[in-house]
Amino acid sequence: MTKGDGSDAPNNRCVGTVFYVSSLNHRVGYGKLKGPRLNKEVRIVDERSTKRIMDEMEQTLVELHHTFEEKLWTPYHSHDLNELLIKFTKNELSEIRKLYDITGVSHLNKTKLAEVLVNEIPARIPDKLSILTNEVYALLLRVVKADGFYPAGNSSSLMVSVLRDLGMVFPAIKDDKRILIMPHEVLTVISDEQSKELKRTIKRNTEWVEVVKGTVNLQGALYAPQQYEHLENVMKEPFTEKIREVLHLVGLYDLNLEQGMFSWLHPGVESELDIREAQMERTDIEFYPFTKEQLKLAADPFYVEKTPAVKQLSEFFRMILYEMKREELDETLNVIVGMMRADIKFQFIMDELGESIELPDGEELTILIDLMMELHNTTRKWILKGHSPVGLREGYQQQKARKGKVLNFKDYRK
Repeated sequence: MTKGDGSDAPNNRCVGTVFYVSSLNHRVGYGKLKGPRLNKEVRIVDERSTKRIMDEMEQTLVELHHTFEEKLWTPYHSHDLNELLIKFTKNELSEIRKLYDITGVSHLNKTKLAEVLVNEIPARIPDKLSILTNEVYALLLRVVKADGFYPAGNSSSLMVSVLRDLGMVFPAIKDDKRILIMPHEVLTVISDEQSKELKRTIKRNTEWVEVVKGTVNLQGALYAPQQYEHLENVMKEPFTEKIREVLHLVGLYDLNLEQGMFSWLHPGVESELDIREAQMERTDIEFYPFTKEQLKLAADPFYVEKTPAVKQLSEFFRMILYEMKREELDETLNVIVGMMRADIKFQFIMDELGESIELPDGEELTILIDLMMELHNTTRKWILKGHSPVGLREGYQQQKARKGKVLNFKDYRK
């Protein structure tokens, strides 16, 4: 039976030693807010203190979430682009100007700057469409099809806020319902820009985002020339500046991809420099060469490789935790594998598991520990560049066997 899962707090996640609070981005002025993180030198020694910190972070998240939503979803007042933009602050208009690389107008007052944007945004939208992904483009087309007045439903508020900052879609509330507004000037441009070439470009962008997200999920960070070279090989095209633009835009609303100083990162990575240094110290191993299909599967933040160890642990949980729902079971496995990828100490993982479920005792506890150890040894780890400890050991043994093998040339056939 499960203990409290913290589901009341929006978007909380646990990865590695990290309990981090999902980003509301810089849009409410706090940057990417995260909870306490632990490294190899730090230990949680006081359970009460840990719970207090977690509770404080959850409360902060609730407050940030409320502030962000309240600021984003405002009462409907117009379909006109100029009237929508004039409601923005001068700083917000300046951010739109920067996104569209509009220069020479920073000195203008808010009213004049809004007028410039009304003329410039429609003219520059086609270029921005070329850096979108399927998910965002599909949402825009749904708004176009609804003639610029579309029920928001469960659309991501972070994604909507990015589209608002691009001047394409404006969130609003009408009759107590959330709607997405697309000004006529914008709707006309997007409606006309539906060429096969654009759709191919957006499909390619989406695949690039998937393989990059898969890479950081399995290896923690993307920074090394070998990694970029491998991605270029699986994608059969170069990693261009345009792809960097695509990833930067996605990073503004996708909580599973972060842009560091020098790397693309999994949000559970505690320190960009630490993971780079740890991986670069392992000169004896290369980054694991995942296939395109493997990377696309791993782009799912809840992806867990269905290894024999995962299946055995899953079956054991179903046997002893018969009241646990399938979704809760999958979430538990995801958290465990996430901590193991980050190479968290085994005892800490067991302690965290004990906070989530009621651990068995006696022989069942021994079986659970054995299964957890097997999973720990077969899980791909960031510090091992996507290899598992068992996979590396088997690789070393095969390499040693090859070096010591005496070749019998009579066995060779032309």
